[in-house]
Amino acid sequence: MGFSVRLVALADPDEKNVATFTAKLHELGVTEAPDVYRGENDWQDKLLARTDVDAVIIAVPCDLHARMHVEAFAAGKHFYGEKPMCIELDEVNAIVQAQERNPEVRGQIGFQRRASTVYRDAIEKIQGGMLGDVFEALGAWRLSGSKPMGLPEDGTQVWFGRRKRSGDWMLEQACHTWDVMCWVAGDMPAAAYGIGKRGLFKHLDPDRDVTDVYYASVEFPNGMLLDFEHNWMCPQFDDRWKFGGISERFTGSKGGLSLGEWPPDATFYPRDGKDKVVKLTETFPNTTHESIASFYACVRAGTEPLSNVRNGRLATLTGMLVRKAVYENRRVEMREILSV
Repeated sequence: MGFSVRLVALADPDEKNVATFTAKLHELGVTEAPDVYRGENDWQDKLLARTDVDAVIIAVPCDLHARMHVEAFAAGKHFYGEKPMCIELDEVNAIVQAQERNPEVRGQIGFQRRASTVYRDAIEKIQGGMLGDVFEALGAWRLSGSKPMGLPEDGTQVWFGRRKRSGDWMLEQACHTWDVMCWVAGDMPAAAYGIGKRGLFKHLDPDRDVTDVYYASVEFPNGMLLDFEHNWMCPQFDDRWKFGGISERFTGSKGGLSLGEWPPDATFYPRDGKDKVVKLTETFPNTTHESIASFYACVRAGTEPLSNVRNGRLATLTGMLVRKAVYENRRVEMREILSV
C-alpha cells in the first residue's frame, strides 16, 4: 500500500535493526536512502530537530514510549506511536498534558482496530442498538507455540519478557482488547478482579518475570461485564484455532456479535435463533495498513486521529487496573489506580 511520503531519517542505536530496515527499503524499491542516526539520544537531538521532518513513527520498547511521545509533542512533530501509549500513571498524565499544550500536533496511538473498517462498522452497529443492552463481553489473547516472545534468544527483544520494560502483557499486548472494550462501553472500567501465573517458562529463561497466563473479570459503569483470558501456553497443532485465537465478543438482549483479529471474524448471532446469522463482512482488510493510512490522512487534513490520546489513556488505565488486580489477586477499583 503506497502512502506518498518521503522517508528522510531513521534513528536506531541497534545496527541489526538498521540493517533489517535498510534491506526492507531496498526490497520495496526505495532508492533514496534515509539519513541514519545511531546514537542513544540522536532521535531527540538530531531527528526531532530536523526542519524537514513533519511526522515520525515511534516503534520502541514500551518503557520508552512516554518520553518519546512527550518530546514529539514538544518538537511539534505529528507522530504514530506504537501501543500501549505508556505503562505508568505519571506517564499517562504527562502525555495527556503534552497533547493539551500542543493541540495542533496529531498524536495517534497504534490501536489498529480504531481504524479498521470492520471494527468501526461493527461497533457502530453495537452502539446503534443491534444487540440491545450489552451486558456481557468476552475477550481473549490465546497464543499457540512452543515458546513465547521475549526469550534471551530473541536478542534485543528480550524486553518483551521483562515487566519493567514491557509493562507486562496486560499493557504490552492486551491493551488492544481494553481499547475495544472501552470503545464499546464508552468509558473506562470501574473495577477488576484478576488471577494469574508466572514462571511457566523459567526453564527457558530464569529471569523472565512477565505473567504467562491470567484471567480477569472487569466491571464497566454501564453494567457491561467483561470476562478476559490471556494465555501463552495453548497447544499448537493442525487445528490452530482449537485452543488459540484473539477475539472480542459481545452479548446483549437481542443477540451477540463475534469480533476477531485471529481468526478474522465479524458475525451477528440473533438471540432467539429465528433470525438469520449475519456476517458483517466477507473481507477483512489489514488493520495495520488501515491504521497507518488513517494517520497520514489525518496529518494531511489536520483532523483528529481515529486513535487519539484520550482513548490511549482509557486503554492504559484499564491495563494498569487489570495488572494490579492480577498481581494482588483481588478486586481493585479504578479509583485506586487514579489516586496513586
